[in-house]
Parts: sequence; C-alpha cells; structure tokens
Amino acid sequence: MWGLQTASYTFPELSAEESTPAQAGLVDAQLQVVRKLEEKEQLLQSSIGTGEKELGLRTQALEMSKRKAMDAAQLADDLKAQLELAQKKLHDFQEEIVENTATREKELFNLKRAEEDISRLRRKLETTKKPDMVPSCDEILMEEIKDYKACLTCLCCNMLKKDAVLTRCFHVFCFECVKTRYDTRQRKCPKCNAAFGANDSHRIYIG
Repeated sequence: MWGLQTASYTFPELSAEESTPAQAGLVDAQLQVVRKLEEKEQLLQSSIGTGEKELGLRTQALEMSKRKAMDAAQLADDLKAQLELAQKKLHDFQEEIVENTATREKELFNLKRAEEDISRLRRKLETTKKPDMVPSCDEILMEEIKDYKACLTCLCCNMLKKDAVLTRCFHVFCFECVKTRYDTRQRKCPKCNAAFGANDSHRIYIG
C-alpha cells in the first residue's frame, strides 16, 4: 500500500516579546496547510484501499471466468467425442440395415424362384397322374419352351425380352421398362420394391 508522507515543519520558538500578530498568522496558515495535506492523504489512502479491493474482486472474477471457459472447452470436447461416437454407431447401424435388407431381398428372390419351380413341377406331376391326360413328348417340349420363354420375358410389359438387371436386388427386366421407371421417378424394383439409382442397372445379353 502506498503512503504519503506529510511535510515536517519546525517552527522556531519565539519569545513573547518577539512574537507578533503577523508571525502568529503565518504559523496558523502553515498548520492549516498541514491539516489539508493530512486530509488529502487520508482520502488518497481510502481511495487506494477501495481500488485494491476492487482489483481483488476483478481478479477473482477473471479467475472464475477462466475456470468456466476451461470447463466449457472440456465439455465441448466431451460432447464432440460423444457426437463422433454416435455418428459412428449410426453409420454402422445404417450399413447393417442395408446389408440385412440386401440379404432379405436375396432370400425373398430365392424363395420366389423356388415357389415358381415347385408350382411348375406340381403342374407336371398332376398331368402325369392322369393317364388320359399324359402329354406327348412334343407337348412336353412345347410346355417347357413356353416356360422358358416366360422366364425370359419382362414381367412388366410381358412383351420384350429381359436384358437389364438391377444390381440392388438382381431382378431382371427389359431395359425399356427400367429406363421408363427411372425417367418417371418410379425408381423401385417392380418385383421387390427395392430402390435403385442411375448406376444400379446394367445391360445383359442372353442367348
């Protein structure tokens, strides 16, 4: 703490004979100056004390703000790490869903093919059980040819041959039907409803 030192005055002792009213007035004036200086010193000391207290309070507030800023930065880092972990889990879940969906679509496709084969075999079995309805070799061949043609004909238009495959589900249709569905924004497989994009269809050549 800073202090102010008051000036020290030494007044010569005057005898009663030597003292005059003028000298007494000078001494009184000097004493008033000294008192004013002492009052100013007290005011300055009070101001310095108040300033030091305010400085201490501001220092404490600054330290508290620093601690809060550090806590906020740490919290932000923790939240960022949690967000990255959540995004990774979400990405893994999405990949798992896509993989499961593709697997399920393949299983449904294989099941559908198996049901079609079973239905065709049942029809053939029914015809063999009835002696009067046993077809000739030519009729059997024609029936098989008809089945093969049906397998090679597009299921959408029932006119054109299959020459395009959707790599999302591996179902096969004619290129014109696939292109029409893509151009009209009906971008889902006509058979299993799996979504497909511009790069998910390829031309194939049979025969």
